[in-house]
This record gives sequence, C-alpha cells and structure tokens, in this order.
Amino acid sequence: MLMFDALVPVKTAGAVGKSIGAAVGAAAGAAAGAGSGGVAKFSVDPEQAQKMIDGLKLAIEKLIDLRDKSDEIQASGAPGPDPYSGYATLAMRKTAGGEPGGYLWANQEAQKALEQTVKNIEKALAEYRATDDAAKSAMKG
Repeated sequence: MLMFDALVPVKTAGAVGKSIGAAVGAAAGAAAGAGSGGVAKFSVDPEQAQKMIDGLKLAIEKLIDLRDKSDEIQASGAPGPDPYSGYATLAMRKTAGGEPGGYLWANQEAQKALEQTVKNIEKALAEYRATDDAAKSAMKG
C-alpha cells in the first residue's frame, strides 16, 4: 500500500469557520485516525493512485468553477431600496467573501489542501516506484 498525507484545512475563524473546521477535522480524524494537527494519513493501492489524483484534480476544477459564484454574489446589488435589503446584501457579500470563514476563503483553502494532497500522493508514488525498481534491480543482479 502507498501511504500519503492528506492536508485537512482546520482553521478557526469565527463561529462558521470553527464549526466547519471542527467538522472537517473530526471527519478526517475518524476516517484516518488523524490527530488534531490538520494532516490525515491515508493509504491507497499504487495501481489506484492515478485514479485518485485524477479525481482530486477534477475536484479542484469544480472548486474553481464554484469560486466564480462567490464573485457573482459579491457583485450583486440589493433587491430593493429599503435599508433591510441593503444590510442583507452586505451580510451576503461578507459571507461569500474572502475573509476567514467566508465561502471564497473556504474554497481557496480547500483548493490548497487538495493541491498539496495531490503533490503528496505523487511524491509517495514516485518513492514507491523508486523502491520497487531498486528491489527489482537487486533481485536481477
């Protein structure tokens, strides 16, 4: 089995960030026996590693597509001239924004975590192949 680290972005930023971070950290910890450090250890069959990498890259692409929704929300105007619509729009923009706890921030953190996980899998796979090749060479010679 190929062992690699998966980065789990667990950062606290307000009530939303704390609850999301706690949920992600708890799920990763339960799934992989991780501690509270934000890194979970996983294993995968080396033959399936490329499928996992492709799936993670597809997830990154989806996150990039969804990031555009944040831009749309932040550019939206108030639906009406009343002050409540204005305050609701400001709150909506903040929630969709890049401040810690906002959607854009969470999206970017998830992208970084997936990109680092892909790098970790690729590194582990390269190390596995080098070890496997060295063992094959030792057996021949």
